[in-house]
Amino acid sequence: MDASVPAPGPPPPDAPAPAPPRAPNPYLAWPRRLWKSIREASQGGIATASRDLAHWAAIAVPIGVVAGLGAVAFFFLWNLSTQFFLVDLVGIGYPYPGATSGQFVVWSSAFPRILLLPLVLGVGGLGAGLIVQFLAREVAGHGTDETIDSFHNRQGEIRARVPYLKMLASALTLGSGGSGGREGPTSQIGAGFGSWWADRLELSDRDRRIALATGLGAGVGAIFRAPLGGAIFSAEIMYTGDLEPAVLVPAIIASVVSYSVYGSVYGFGTLFGTPSNLGWQPLQLPLYVLLALVCAGVGVVFVRLFWSTNAWFQKLRWPLALRVSFGATVSGLLVLLVYFALPWQGHFAALSALNVGYGFVQAAMLGQVGLTTLVPLALLSFAVAIVLRMVTTSFTVGSGGAAGLFGTSVVVGALIGASIGGLFHAVLPSLVDIGAISAFSIVGMMSFFGGISKAPLAVLVMAVEMTGSYEILAPAMVAIFVAYVATGRHHIYRTQVPTRLDSPAHRDEYLEYLHRKGADV
Repeated sequence: MDASVPAPGPPPPDAPAPAPPRAPNPYLAWPRRLWKSIREASQGGIATASRDLAHWAAIAVPIGVVAGLGAVAFFFLWNLSTQFFLVDLVGIGYPYPGATSGQFVVWSSAFPRILLLPLVLGVGGLGAGLIVQFLAREVAGHGTDETIDSFHNRQGEIRARVPYLKMLASALTLGSGGSGGREGPTSQIGAGFGSWWADRLELSDRDRRIALATGLGAGVGAIFRAPLGGAIFSAEIMYTGDLEPAVLVPAIIASVVSYSVYGSVYGFGTLFGTPSNLGWQPLQLPLYVLLALVCAGVGVVFVRLFWSTNAWFQKLRWPLALRVSFGATVSGLLVLLVYFALPWQGHFAALSALNVGYGFVQAAMLGQVGLTTLVPLALLSFAVAIVLRMVTTSFTVGSGGAAGLFGTSVVVGALIGASIGGLFHAVLPSLVDIGAISAFSIVGMMSFFGGISKAPLAVLVMAVEMTGSYEILAPAMVAIFVAYVATGRHHIYRTQVPTRLDSPAHRDEYLEYLHRKGADV
């Protein structure tokens, strides 16, 4: 031993005894052994690209399997909850998407059972709120912000309990009638497993973040039957003006796997059916620009409304569970108010504000809600439906209820597009025919969420995959990027950062790079 280094002495008598080493869990040892075997086997004589592909395939395939199974489980729980709360208790015949030309989307409601809606919503909100308050605060809200924040600021760490609790809380929130979407729960399920799997393989912080983002995209790609869009979404959603290129390869692998698992159970068809006469023409492009500007303006209103409502609920000195229940109950009362005030078309405006609402989007896309002749009451009903949907989502999710924001954005954007398309058809029937109303509805769906999510490329691809409507790709490209620019700095996900340079996840990497470049100089 070097004489200059003193030998360690005995610990002081009052020092606490060192903690015994934690015994490894024998049930979790096999992933580490498997991972080390794969890593060692890829070290010699294999090209770098092939080694990287094997590296990420070993990580991404299990993530895709679990994300797909998680999407299947969540869809089952959501459907079961919807059947129990809305159909059996409240008496609503709830519509689902997937109809095509010649098929009709049907919904119904029963009086006086509809009067139970605020109570049912309050009970569902209370159940979700208790889960959030006592078991996992990360489950509150839409979930995507929590995942983005984990990527940037917490080395991709998500507690193992979060995916399961998010699944249950979201099924209660949405199934009881809460206004929201399904992407938040499924993205958090996939991201949570990605983080857990990275820990089992003892990956670096960088690779854990990539695994988390991979799971996020796999969950979204499965539930929306949009594997390519889900993969791009996971790389693009972290930033408002950048993307994470390292995520793309594993995210594509995981999304294909998750989509295959989910589709094997629930089918591989598109989420929405499109009419046979769907189409567009170049002279309509200025009209699509106008649609994009309207979507951007309404999107900015929604962002401000949602976050101001969220801030108001945060100031309430009530237990979190009561806040969530109160927000859900108020949403139910607002729906009842519109239900009795505007009964047009089977109470379309009121009922479209409940649950995910995709069945009502399908009806609008197929031109089954009176817009082809521009009935003034139809335009009024659509305007009320748009406002009501944004308000009920703000109260349901902004209070802490567990649901996503993609669903509301799809509904609001589709209704804006159908309304604008119907108006153009009435004013310029030779330029905008009946089939074009459906095209405007689909493009509105893309433009609204693409603008406020700051993920225009992902949303463009996802919406095309969700509808199978490649015919309108060109006007959608124009509209969605106009909305992206027009929304400016307003975005619905507050934990997004502008670029990789602004992310704490990359700050040390850039400092190390600059130091190395300076040393070379």
